[in-house]
Amino acid sequence: MTANSLYHRSFIALVSGGFVSALGTVVFDLVLAWWVISETGSAVLTGYLLAAALAPIAFIGPIGGVLSDRWNKKAILVGTDLVSGAVAFGVAVLAYRNTLHVPLLALSCFALGTCAALYRPAARSIVPLLVRDRHLVKANSVSNNLTEATKAVGPLLGAALVAMPVIGVGGAMVLNGVSFWLSALAAAAIRYRHVKHGKDIASVTSDLRAGFRYINSRVLIRNMVILCAAVNFFLISFNILLPLYVTEVLHGSSATYGRALTAEAVGGIAVTLLLLFLHDFVPTNRLLAALIAAGGMSLAVIPVVPAVAGLLLFSAAQGFFVGGFNTLFFAYIQREVSQEFLGRVFSVVYMAAIGVMPIAYISWGYIGDYALRWGFMYAGLGTVLCSVPFLLLRRHATRSVVEPTRITKLAHTPEPAHTPEPAHTPEPARTPEPARTPEPARTPEPARVAEPAMAI
Repeated sequence: MTANSLYHRSFIALVSGGFVSALGTVVFDLVLAWWVISETGSAVLTGYLLAAALAPIAFIGPIGGVLSDRWNKKAILVGTDLVSGAVAFGVAVLAYRNTLHVPLLALSCFALGTCAALYRPAARSIVPLLVRDRHLVKANSVSNNLTEATKAVGPLLGAALVAMPVIGVGGAMVLNGVSFWLSALAAAAIRYRHVKHGKDIASVTSDLRAGFRYINSRVLIRNMVILCAAVNFFLISFNILLPLYVTEVLHGSSATYGRALTAEAVGGIAVTLLLLFLHDFVPTNRLLAALIAAGGMSLAVIPVVPAVAGLLLFSAAQGFFVGGFNTLFFAYIQREVSQEFLGRVFSVVYMAAIGVMPIAYISWGYIGDYALRWGFMYAGLGTVLCSVPFLLLRRHATRSVVEPTRITKLAHTPEPAHTPEPAHTPEPARTPEPARTPEPARTPEPARVAEPAMAI
């Protein structure tokens, strides 16, 4: 193994552990919905349970980002997987003993969501510490490829396990627990150099405020987070409208619905495989805008061709373009954001994306009831409109690079010893002196990636 290699021990451990735990989570979600429907007959309760799992990511996520920037990321990955596995095994035991009930299941979902709120920022922010800058696109392609694979395999595996009398719901939940502990074992094999950025818990609040100030000071990153939340609002329509469209417009069955979901996953797998073969590929705002626009058009044309073949084709196209956007967006953030703030930035990204879900569910639910046939067109056109600001963000790129330097100096007060007037460092009045500022703003990026890669 060399420092120039992407497929080394630590990276393989990270993505393989993530794949196993993601597969277990997909199986758990399917089994959860099946158990609630079979035991209570209420689909609303399924929504409440899923909301209990997502709420911590939206509200506790920023704190998870702070801890990810301060604590050992490997310890966070191992610890959260161990706790998640214990929770999953507890649910399995209750299912086998027929003592599982909805309130306890909601509490378990909240615990799993809390672990996910800590795990996700750490898993994304550790990638630039394991691979070199030029491998970031490929690294995210591998990760997203495996995630898309779980979407295709997980439902089939979960349905097969539930159908087996010997395994059933309890056995499927045991599999989820095993997957988390296998992921913890894989994460334990990761080697990277941890750099402390804080000393005491009392400063967590100030670190959280510093993270939001950092995002707000970088116009490019701040606007990208906002736009991604808007894009997510429109893309959620696919999951809400698809089952209704299949049954009410195409008069299809659950098999047609399953094939459409599989087609979307196959599209996502295809684009991530394609990105693996592109050498030294650098994501740009223009490319992100093109992928979002193409994904929106794929949604918009679904009702134009009201046939199963058209649905499968455009579902695959939507998965291809949106999957490409997700991969390049994560790589873009990992390249542009300082490692000191990367966990907090990713936690805010997840918070913004998930925060729009309740409004999106309600909005697209109403559209599904009153304008189902053309709902996909409305969502697609809205997604296309979101691509326009991505192009305009390029105009702010130069100005936004200057801002984080001031924030970084505030976080590292011992470094600017060469500045004769340190009292003026946090003052915005110093911005008219760009002769010294741009140089330190650009040098940290390659050093940030190269040093951790050499530690592997």
